[in-house]
Amino acid sequence: MNRVKLKSTFLTLLVPMLLFLIAMTIVITKVERPAALIQTGIEWMEVGILAMAMTAIIITGGIDLSVASIVALCVVTTGVLFDEYSWSYPAAASAGIAIGVFAGGINGLAIVQGLSPLIVTLATMALYSGLALSIAPEAGIQMPIDLEEAIYFGRWPAQYFIFVIVLLLTHVLLHHTRSGRTCFYLGENPVAARYVALPINQIRLGVYLLSGLLAGVVAVMYVMSRTTAIAIAHQGAELKVIACVVVGGTLITGGHGSIARTLLGLCVMASLDICLDLMANDYSWMDARVKMIVMGVLVIAIAVWNQWLAKRLN
Repeated sequence: MNRVKLKSTFLTLLVPMLLFLIAMTIVITKVERPAALIQTGIEWMEVGILAMAMTAIIITGGIDLSVASIVALCVVTTGVLFDEYSWSYPAAASAGIAIGVFAGGINGLAIVQGLSPLIVTLATMALYSGLALSIAPEAGIQMPIDLEEAIYFGRWPAQYFIFVIVLLLTHVLLHHTRSGRTCFYLGENPVAARYVALPINQIRLGVYLLSGLLAGVVAVMYVMSRTTAIAIAHQGAELKVIACVVVGGTLITGGHGSIARTLLGLCVMASLDICLDLMANDYSWMDARVKMIVMGVLVIAIAVWNQWLAKRLN
């Protein structure tokens, strides 16, 4: 059994590792100043923070399509309270994070009632996005004070440090606590988990609350680093977040995965994104549309590969 598990793990990680090595080789050969990549990585650190909660959600057999819309709602809430209502930034940021937790809680409560996570989060994706567009002016809100310097620690933006903290905390919660083990049991066999009286409703609610909390944290950092609050903040980021989880080897059907695998998926997606941008300088046909196609095909191919391995080796 251990040999089968080791073989499955090796084959699952083989493709992402090869893609990562190829992409990083191209990046290293084309980038003259590696320090310039620090700024490029800010968005991917924010995606990575969201991906940590998404990993737990997908392992339980769920999905959260509304995470980017929650970020946008938290962004405009923070901006409006700070700019139009003259709240202090810490107070406005706290309110923005609270809105994220509340929005995640709505998702969790609806799913606990037996509704499909796909349907619930698809509906709230439209709801939260619509609210964000209604609250903020079309051009967004320019923050009247310079917040950008406050989010830097030397050369490094705070997103990197927050990502590491979230990575470590979610790893401990998911892999070294009873609640974390329940996530795996719930994803593998929800009927059996209910029969043995595991707290599945609390777990389902908890992972969506975590997703909302981290969306609020990302929103606060977004406002500080961009010094603007706009309703289309991180538009489409839910696809990048899910891609990081799936490419890393977490099964989209639930029950199998890890934070470490999501970290690998994040590295693959970020390096490929940078690699394709660099290749666009040499090949005129390598535009944004082609990059989206490549990323989409990649995620589908790896998801199919992982599902095939799971069926063949189990």
